[in-house]
Amino acid sequence: MKSLSFGWIKTALPLVALIAAPMWVHAETFSGTINGHECAHNGVSCPVERLDPHIALESDFVLMVGEGDYLFMPNLSRDIKVRYVLDNVQVKGEKHPRFNSIKVSEFSVKKGGKYVTVWTQKQADFEYEALYRDGLAFPGQKVN
Repeated sequence: MKSLSFGWIKTALPLVALIAAPMWVHAETFSGTINGHECAHNGVSCPVERLDPHIALESDFVLMVGEGDYLFMPNLSRDIKVRYVLDNVQVKGEKHPRFNSIKVSEFSVKKGGKYVTVWTQKQADFEYEALYRDGLAFPGQKVN
């Protein structure tokens, strides 16, 4: 009886993993302003004169990178995006090749003529680990 050769698996498995993985490309830097998605979709800026009630209704915020062009930032919290609506920002990250989105690694805001980093994925990962290292236990609570 002839034994089956599974040598092809050693070649095929890495190829399948490469194809199945998200296709993010190299990191780039994008500059622009933060705007509500609905406003960006309609080609306008969020209304400055009634900004607070307006942004409460926006479901998400995007980076405006050109006339009518915008990019989603799915790994950046809505809370952070809201804080900098209509501000000049700089985003470092990997743009998805098919979709208008960036996997943000660093988020900076222009203050006093220069960009100041206010969020990084590395900081967010550190804070998450520090907060949830023991699960969702409260101080003094025993975790099984």
